[in-house]
Amino acid sequence: MKNQALARKWRPKNFDSIVGQEFTIQTIKNSIQNERIHHAYLFSGTRGVGKTTIARIFAKCLNCQSGVTDTPCCQCSSCLEIDQSKAIDVIELDAASNTQVENMRELMENANYQPTSSQYKVFIIDEVHMLSKSSFNAMLKTLEEPPAHVVFILATTDPEKIPVTVVSRCLHFNLMQMTNEELIGQLKKIFDEEKINYDEPAIEMIAQFAEGSMRDALSLADRVINSTNGEVVSEKLQAILGVISKDTATDLIAAIVTNKKEVIQSILSTIKTANLSYENILKTLSERFYDISVAQTFSENLNHKKSMADLIDPKLLQTLYQITIHGLKDLPLAPNPYVGFVMTVIRLMNFMPNNNPNNASLEMLKETQPKPLEKTTKTNLSEEPEKKNSTSEDKYIKIRTNNWRQIVEQLNHGMAKTLAQNCKINSLNDQQLNLAVDDKFKHLNNEKYISILESSLLELTGERIRVYIQEAETTLTPAHEKSLEHTEALKHATNSIKSDQSLEKILNEFDGQIIEETIRPINH
Repeated sequence: MKNQALARKWRPKNFDSIVGQEFTIQTIKNSIQNERIHHAYLFSGTRGVGKTTIARIFAKCLNCQSGVTDTPCCQCSSCLEIDQSKAIDVIELDAASNTQVENMRELMENANYQPTSSQYKVFIIDEVHMLSKSSFNAMLKTLEEPPAHVVFILATTDPEKIPVTVVSRCLHFNLMQMTNEELIGQLKKIFDEEKINYDEPAIEMIAQFAEGSMRDALSLADRVINSTNGEVVSEKLQAILGVISKDTATDLIAAIVTNKKEVIQSILSTIKTANLSYENILKTLSERFYDISVAQTFSENLNHKKSMADLIDPKLLQTLYQITIHGLKDLPLAPNPYVGFVMTVIRLMNFMPNNNPNNASLEMLKETQPKPLEKTTKTNLSEEPEKKNSTSEDKYIKIRTNNWRQIVEQLNHGMAKTLAQNCKINSLNDQQLNLAVDDKFKHLNNEKYISILESSLLELTGERIRVYIQEAETTLTPAHEKSLEHTEALKHATNSIKSDQSLEKILNEFDGQIIEETIRPINH
């Protein structure tokens, strides 16, 4: 049939033509060869991974006219009838449209009758999790002690919804999603057989968006073929899926990294005009960040991605990836998808200046940021700092072992500041800051907070400083010093109140009392 869909035309007819699922296939073959056929099987897995296909092939193995075999002939009347869903002794039921208990009782009654012309009567129940509780109860007895000539094959995409009493009576096989490599190999084989022209980027894109489902991959290929009159090309596929190319995604990331706002606006305008899928675009961007991170971590030669890997700090890259996937998650909450997408791009831009001290945006940041503490070696904050000439270097504070608390006080509030407050300086050399964090706060010692701390120190010092933290018991931290000062001030305030004779007179007159828990020292 020339107009038959690819997914139907290329549906496997025997176990050898199935791609993937090696464990399940081999187990079924062994059970057939050793004559250890179970009375009930449960196949679970996402859509399009081969649950119903394996069930039908299994039915052919049991009812092939050449005898029970793991390699059915696919030529006899029994095999052909099963392929065409016309076999009398192979009953297929869609549980989604047959949820009533009466349907199940009728099916179980049918199971008691001998097969008409085959060795086994096979019941294939698809989407079995859709059955009602009463329907499950109706099939339970037959499922537990079925006639010798009956085999149940259940298929589902949601095994968690099936009662455990049913699952425990079946051999359960969880079918895995196909890998991109398996999908790409099978697609190339099919397109070569069908004499369909294709390009490599299109094949890779189909495999990516199929998400492990061969049926989805072939259905998407059919859409492209019908749109192009017989070709599978990436340009047309991008339009169908509403995505941008990898090169465009890379150009957008490069423009964000280098703060080229005109280029970013041009790309955003093109995306809006093309009416693309913002969800798919954010997915593509997150995949580009993944590629760059892989290049940085494993030093892979990924062509243009390698140059991008040299531009973006590895720790900041993790933050950019998180921004992208959270933007994807928040897209349904935005006033409209375009607004959510653009705000995610802007958020990415706002994180870039701290990572690129040589670009113009950081220079603007240096000119507009609030003036930090003057450089000083004095630890007494009440003393007047030395007057210096107003040069660009005076805008920054130099980290020393004796001014760590001053540095910490200027950090923005957040978990990174909380981390810094509970650290002491072990050593400082060659733009490397070695800190020790108190054991009580070791849960703050993670890459995310360290990355934010490094970015904040860059703003204060004008230098990129690498922060390394080890966990150890320590009390020489800004937080501990501040706590001691607060305790001392509170003690002084409490003693002052208790020794106030005027207050004592008022308390005696009105039979009052001092609630010490409510006392707060001034400026604490």
